[in-house]
Amino acid sequence: MCVRIIGSALCCCLNLGAKVLCCIICSSVGFLVIGALVIYFVFFHNKSGKTTKADETTAAVTTASVAVRAMAQQLYNHHLKQHLFGDDVDKEKDAEMMGLDD
Repeated sequence: MCVRIIGSALCCCLNLGAKVLCCIICSSVGFLVIGALVIYFVFFHNKSGKTTKADETTAAVTTASVAVRAMAQQLYNHHLKQHLFGDDVDKEKDAEMMGLDD
């Protein structure tokens, strides 16, 4: 009877050990795959110089925001000059600054 208990315990330990070993191997493979994907996308993905649609959209939005910011700065400067100097602002220079050349 003692032999059977020891044999079943040994079998149970081997089954448990095999399951733990399998989990460790699968986890290691998973970590390697995730690490490889991270390295690929950080260092190698889209390094060919070709632009994607998302790159073009980002560039267009950036260009538009810079243009809007520059126009807002010009308007702010215009109104600041009018506030500080009143009607003494030279109309030609003011029109040139605003980009209203006729």
